[in-house]
Amino acid sequence: MNFLEQAEKIISMNSVSQNGNEEVAVFLQGMMNKNGMKAHLQEVTHSLEGVSKRQFNVIGILGDPLVDRTTKKGLLLNTHIDTVGPGVASYWTETGGHPFKATIKNGKIFGLGSADVKLDFLCKLKAVEKYRNRKLKMPIYLVGTAGEEIGMLGAKYLIKSQSLNPKYIIVGEPSELSVIYAHKAYVVYQISISYNLLEKDAKGFNTRIQLVCLGKSAHGSYPHLGDNAIHKTFAMIQKIKEANFQIKLSKFSGGDSVNKVPDTASVEFFLTSGNFEDFKKFHAEKLNAPDVRVDFGGLGEAGMKFMPENIFEAASEIRQCFMMFEKEFEGNRDESFNPATSTVNFGKMTSKLGNMDLFFDVRLLPEIGLEAFDDRLKTAIGQINARFPNLNIKIQRNRFNPALGMSKDSELVKAACEAQKNSGIEVKLDKKATSTEAAQYYAAGYDSIVFGPGRSHGNSHSPNEFNFVDHLDKAIHFYDRMIERFCI
Repeated sequence: MNFLEQAEKIISMNSVSQNGNEEVAVFLQGMMNKNGMKAHLQEVTHSLEGVSKRQFNVIGILGDPLVDRTTKKGLLLNTHIDTVGPGVASYWTETGGHPFKATIKNGKIFGLGSADVKLDFLCKLKAVEKYRNRKLKMPIYLVGTAGEEIGMLGAKYLIKSQSLNPKYIIVGEPSELSVIYAHKAYVVYQISISYNLLEKDAKGFNTRIQLVCLGKSAHGSYPHLGDNAIHKTFAMIQKIKEANFQIKLSKFSGGDSVNKVPDTASVEFFLTSGNFEDFKKFHAEKLNAPDVRVDFGGLGEAGMKFMPENIFEAASEIRQCFMMFEKEFEGNRDESFNPATSTVNFGKMTSKLGNMDLFFDVRLLPEIGLEAFDDRLKTAIGQINARFPNLNIKIQRNRFNPALGMSKDSELVKAACEAQKNSGIEVKLDKKATSTEAAQYYAAGYDSIVFGPGRSHGNSHSPNEFNFVDHLDKAIHFYDRMIERFCI
């Protein structure tokens, strides 16, 4: 197996979660079969809007293929094969503006999915390769899961299907070769604001303006490492209102995935033609900046409908509500995590006729009770709704991924530390801010840890994502040692 050639191949395949992962799943299935595994695709069904139905887990088995649902046996090596969206392509300077073009420089492989987490799958497959003709006492399972970035669809489906029943599970995520035995919980909240549209009135709001703010993407669990374009957009609108410009809002958008710090956001609004020249002057003096773009788009369409006057105030209060909780989180620290507190990321914002949706990514330390936090948040949103009787504001919890809390004294964790030592890796146990599929397996009763080559902090979900070539080599040796420990 030519590792670097295959790395370039799978990075070139667009498996952004919303687009589906069929191409890369079929390709990996072929590679697994060539390496002596019995591999097949498992279709992962879902009902998410705007997400391709072509979602597949690719499952490979080496050794005894019979699965006993009453007895856990074997080692499952699990890696998700979808990615977040690339964001602004021009920010991928190390790959010449092409996020899907693997580029090797100075001991690093750049490209979308290089660290999070496609190349980890190749490390596992490379480790399994040498055992194709060995007698195994326990089977090796290798699984590439679908839709991890949009709710861990594949892992949840695999667990529910009971098609595998392993004794131990290693989930691939970039950990800088540390063994991760604990991580934060992950919650996604959707705040929907419904309203009656306002017909275009006779006051002459017919001059269209589109304002676009640019930021810097980062993983949603490290919001302080990014520059949130949605927050910038709210600040720009506030400036315009404070300058006493009368505007009519028509569209909001921002971000492409709630678990990323959004690197772009926009708002469309209308001015009266009489205020247009004053606004252009205001833009030149107060708004003009490299990360703010304004498109003076001319006259609006006939029959244009506007959002209510107070929708921006309502959305701002919702945003401030989450920021208030984030400030409160600073009083509860656990220095064994990075960041040491629970965090909030305003990851996505959409609007359509009669509705505006705000999406927030919340990462909770294990000791913070979800239900108590949930109740306080719902109460706060209800109080905001009461102040805006013309709007219908609803909150729903779209996603919850539990925390991981394996014991340091478990057989799996101890074996992983021994494998680190025998692979020339510094023996290191750690906790992780990001949520992983390991917690899904852990909650279902399986012993699970997280391990992987590459860096997560400041790298995953960011432009110029990369992995270290030497990490990939060491990861192969680690998986080799774990297979030897449990399956030979």
